[in-house]
Amino acid sequence: MPAASSESLAESKHPYSNNFEYTWSNISEPGATEIRLHFSDLDIGRYDKLTILDKYGNDLVTYSGITKADFWTEWYVGDTLKVKLITGNSGTAYGFKIDEVEGRSDMCISNSSLPESYHPYANNFVYKWPDISKPGATQIRIHFESLNLADTYDKLILYDKYDNELVTYSRFQSGNDFWTKWYTGDTLKVKLITGNSGTAYGFKIDKGEIKNDKNITTVFTESAKTLDPTTEKVGHNSGEDSDDLQKYMDRFHNVSVEIAVTLNILEEEDNQSWMYRNIQWVFSGIGGTLLVSIGGLMKRWKDKKSDNENSEDKKLESN
Repeated sequence: MPAASSESLAESKHPYSNNFEYTWSNISEPGATEIRLHFSDLDIGRYDKLTILDKYGNDLVTYSGITKADFWTEWYVGDTLKVKLITGNSGTAYGFKIDEVEGRSDMCISNSSLPESYHPYANNFVYKWPDISKPGATQIRIHFESLNLADTYDKLILYDKYDNELVTYSRFQSGNDFWTKWYTGDTLKVKLITGNSGTAYGFKIDKGEIKNDKNITTVFTESAKTLDPTTEKVGHNSGEDSDDLQKYMDRFHNVSVEIAVTLNILEEEDNQSWMYRNIQWVFSGIGGTLLVSIGGLMKRWKDKKSDNENSEDKKLESN
């Protein structure tokens, strides 16, 4: 029978014997979507082999004529792996010891609003991310911070909202910091399909762009918030800058409304019209800084007027 220490999940005798065959089953991480094993030691003779299988008995990887220590296997889909040792009659070696198992509980990195694979991704993996959808857009494209696929069986596919294939990336299209082409519509879908011959970093989409029917380009980032057109080309680290910009734009809009009401362009109660919602762009031709300055002067004029009215009221009360 195979030996197993209290610190191991699966372990052969050291050395193993000739003409030996045994399967260590159910090395599992319940609830995991992906799993991998850690070898503290692996030493297998040239004519012997150690095979890792999935829970259904499908071969995943075979080691033969190898000596290696302290390493992790690649990631494999599922929550259970099996290990099978088969030896011949031409000599023996140390064998192996598996001392750790690690699992992932999600199909992908879940703290990002835009598609991102695990790094590295798993073998035998198939997953389509939630749609990247920006209602109202006429064109859309996305930006890859990084894309790195392993063998020819691994591919990343982009689809439109109707599941028509738009482009397929393989290891030959791997790269960093690049944009896709523009595609018609307001939705893109991303699907990763991998084989069992090795893994790689995977991919990360960090931002995208859309165009509307007026051909205005707008950036969106991992925050899942669509930025104002004035922030075109802002990257995924916009963070505090985009918050400051939003505060400025809110002030810009409020000042524009105040001036429009004063000039009788808008009614004070008219807060649903197109003019109200877009008044800042109507005034933008005279310059945002000038407009805000005018707004400041108007505020000081109103404050002075209010002080004068209060002074007159006090005089009347004293009389």
